[in-house]
Amino acid sequence: MVKSQHGAKNIFNVSDADQYRCQVHHYHSRVSRLYLRVFKGQVDTPIFYLLFADVAYFDCPVNWQGADFRIAEPDDCIALMLEVGLIGKAILQFPNAYASITDYARLYVASTNAQREVRIIASSANMVQSIPPEIA
Repeated sequence: MVKSQHGAKNIFNVSDADQYRCQVHHYHSRVSRLYLRVFKGQVDTPIFYLLFADVAYFDCPVNWQGADFRIAEPDDCIALMLEVGLIGKAILQFPNAYASITDYARLYVASTNAQREVRIIASSANMVQSIPPEIA
């Protein structure tokens, strides 16, 4: 089961997550879905896929080592949304006004072998074993 609470670590419950490598497979702009392929070791066939839904933002290399995703704290999500212009600074005038935003949007973060963080703002994330044939 995938963890969905802010502050949760290793949300996909992947053992030895540093042994896996992720690759951006497909971003479907009409439905704001991001599909990542996940490989273990040097195997060329994905072990599983990660699906992020209602994606508002993603910042990541095309390939990276490591599949240990966590959900950042709501303040970190809001800070990134402000930084990239997804929301305006006016929200800061109302300290609790962004609660409804972070009820829906989460900042998913993974560290890479290059000490660079992968950052994805989405409403949910799931581990799936297959993807629709039209994007496979």
